[in-house]
Amino acid sequence: MIRCGLFLGCLALTACGGLKSDAPGEQIYVLHAAAPAAAAGPAVGALSLQRTLVQPGLATARIALVRPGNRMDYYADSRWGAQLPVVVDAFATESLLASGRFAQVTGVDRPSGAAQFQLALTVRHFEAEYGTDEKAAPRARVTFECTLSGGVPRANLGRCDGEAMVPATANRMGAIVEALEAAAQQAMAQVVEKSTTLAAAAPARQP
Repeated sequence: MIRCGLFLGCLALTACGGLKSDAPGEQIYVLHAAAPAAAAGPAVGALSLQRTLVQPGLATARIALVRPGNRMDYYADSRWGAQLPVVVDAFATESLLASGRFAQVTGVDRPSGAAQFQLALTVRHFEAEYGTDEKAAPRARVTFECTLSGGVPRANLGRCDGEAMVPATANRMGAIVEALEAAAQQAMAQVVEKSTTLAAAAPARQP
C-alpha cells in the first residue's frame, strides 16, 4: 500500500498558553490513517479526490487551537509537516486506500483518468478546543464536510460528512496531536462509510 503520510521530524516545542516541552527547537507532526480493517464488502469502483479546502484560519502548517469566545490561536514551535490542506489530502488518500472500499483511489497529485466517483472534502474544524481552564487538557475537534459525485452525466450523489471530538489525555503537545489524529481517523471513517454507501447505490440513481 502506498503510504501518503508526511515525514515526522522529531525536534521539540514550546506552545502557547504556557504549554512547554523540556527539549529545544521545533516539533513537526504528521497524521497517519487508522490501521486497515477487514473490508465490509466488495470494492465499489474507482475514486478520485479533489484538492481539500479548509475553513479560513486553517490554511497553514501551524497547529490551531481555539480559546473561549471563539478566539483562534496557534501553538508555538509546533507545526504540521506541510500546509493543512496538503496534510489532509495525504491523510484522506491513505485512509481511503487502507479501507479497501474502493477498487482504486487516486490522490489529488495524480491524473484522475476515468474514475467513476469524485470526492470533495472541506475541513471545517481541525483544532484543539480549550475550556475556561486553559491549563486543563483540551478536546480535539475535527469536522469534514464531504460530497460524492459520479455517474454520466456527473451528478452530486450526496453528502458524506464526518465529525469527531476526542479529549487529549494531557495538556502537552504530543497528547494533543494524538487526540487530533484520533479525531481525524474517526471522522474519516464516517466519510469512508457514507461515501461507500452512496457509491454502491449510484447505479440505481442514474437515469
